[in-house]
Amino acid sequence: MNAPVTELGVAAALLRSRARLRRALSLPGGAWLAHWGNADTEAAYLKPDHHTLSFYLEGGHAVRCHQAPSARGRPGSLCTLPAGHESRWDVRGSLQLLHLYLPRMQLAEAAERWFDTDPRFATLAERIYFHDDSLAALCARIAATDWRDTGAPLRLQLLMLDVQARLLDSHSAHAPAIRSLRGGLSPAARRRVLDRVEAGLHELLGLQDMAQAACLSEFHFARMFKASFGVSPHVWVMQRRLARARRLLVDARMPLDEVVRRCGYAHLSHLNAALRRAGLASATSVRDAARSLR
Repeated sequence: MNAPVTELGVAAALLRSRARLRRALSLPGGAWLAHWGNADTEAAYLKPDHHTLSFYLEGGHAVRCHQAPSARGRPGSLCTLPAGHESRWDVRGSLQLLHLYLPRMQLAEAAERWFDTDPRFATLAERIYFHDDSLAALCARIAATDWRDTGAPLRLQLLMLDVQARLLDSHSAHAPAIRSLRGGLSPAARRRVLDRVEAGLHELLGLQDMAQAACLSEFHFARMFKASFGVSPHVWVMQRRLARARRLLVDARMPLDEVVRRCGYAHLSHLNAALRRAGLASATSVRDAARSLR
């Protein structure tokens, strides 16, 4: 269960101003979508514990960020506000905003999987008002979706995956290494372990298999893995199985029984149970939703 959107730093700050939350939707993994209406107010974001992507739907011409006073917004403008940032805003006139709130770990795990980035150091670049046609198009599709529709959460989650990929590809920054940080797997060990996981998702993959890939004892490996990724090896493997299944279902060219086999599930009902625990629908529904986005 995700924390309530009202407990997220940026959303809580907006609620303390005159902003009005028009709609909000929780997505698996702790992410949230929020559609805001705002007018003639002030807001301060003070070191939120999540990343924020902001997309202007209407207005924005008279909004000023104290940290970038010369920047000017308009409909279609984007802002990336990384976790831990601080900014103060003066809002003049009315506007509508789409906010996407991403937990640190969700983005960090995506950075590790897709770009081989140490998950402890992956973050977004702080950018006040910029334009990215691909990212704006994804945000526009999210905003245009009826979030109350039965199939909306699944379609929106698939769009959010594309948003994360675009953010990491074009709008990420590497946080400077913290000298006091200790522990964690070396880059070479991380790569060997992750390669072993991806190669073994179709089989019964145990702690011993991963520890051997890292050239560590099982006990030491388990501690170092959690220091690097923030979750246990077992949880990581379950997440990777689900991610592969979702990718194959979205591709929609493979029979369901083959998806089950390649992802290491015992049977289709086992896969369906994993999908539902992640807030998704059945394998058939995931595949149908992906086709509807084409």
